[in-house]
Amino acid sequence: MIGTTGAAIGMKSDLGFDLHALQVFTTVCETRSMTAAAQRLGMTQPAISYTIKRLEAVMGVKLIDRSQRPLAATPSGDWLAEFAGQILHDTRQLPIALKRFEKGSELRLRIGLVDSLSDPFVSNMVRELNPSIHYLSISSGLARIVRQGLLERSLDLIITNDPLEDVDGVVRHAILTEPYFVVLPRALDGAAATGDLASLSRSLPLVRWNPKSRIGPDIERQLRRLRLDIPRRFEFDASATILSMVAAGLGWSIMTPLSIFDMKPFLGQIRIMPFPGPAFSRQLTLFARRGEIDEAAARIADMSRRILHERYIPEMLAAAPWLAGHVTIGH
Repeated sequence: MIGTTGAAIGMKSDLGFDLHALQVFTTVCETRSMTAAAQRLGMTQPAISYTIKRLEAVMGVKLIDRSQRPLAATPSGDWLAEFAGQILHDTRQLPIALKRFEKGSELRLRIGLVDSLSDPFVSNMVRELNPSIHYLSISSGLARIVRQGLLERSLDLIITNDPLEDVDGVVRHAILTEPYFVVLPRALDGAAATGDLASLSRSLPLVRWNPKSRIGPDIERQLRRLRLDIPRRFEFDASATILSMVAAGLGWSIMTPLSIFDMKPFLGQIRIMPFPGPAFSRQLTLFARRGEIDEAAARIADMSRRILHERYIPEMLAAAPWLAGHVTIGH
């Protein structure tokens, strides 16, 4: 506590102003009178005038045009008044937010998702969380990015295909298991689309996932198990880019259902088939730091499984009935 107080004092000294100065300034802008502002705030008029002059000195610009009657803010003052008003509003909300937090509502929730979980998953998640959350931030990216966010505490929970086997102190909730399959251009002739990956790679290049993605190394390990040495030509880290390459007939790829089924414009230009040889899959898991938001994490895991079951699985099976039994919600 002593360290925190010292930091706050240091911050005031470094900035040269505090929240009270911003309150004085916005009140002068609202009342357009230093006398009226003094009456509203229970201060003397000279104290109001001194605070404004001090704020102008710190900012290095004139904030109030004193030549006008009633007083008016300068263009710089108008901008600061709007900005300061938002700061003061957020500050006034702190006690309300803390009371909600004490009653069990999350003060703020920052969620990280692997980028294959995008629309409509995010919009459905927001719709269900909206009534019970005070602040919500959802970001998506590569598995290594969301992993880093959880470890560095910039994210409260993540849904990822990284198993985090080397990370202790987290709770885990299984969300989805989905298989890898082969994605081909629909225009590819039947002879080339036999399912023989070695023959296929001689007809078209493999559009690979960038090694920085979690999917990329998974696929490369499976190709090594099958002793397939496929030349490297194209590598990307976004499913939309990879799928657009395949749809344009520029190559073939290995993907998962979640990687493609939210990109409906491409579905008529591709065909998908089971991965030839031993099947392999990826698992999506929700992780949160143990002991912090355990109840919220369990609730969001249940909600995520329900969204996938109701809105994703039917569409997957309609496009590829053979996926039945290969896509599993939860464990």
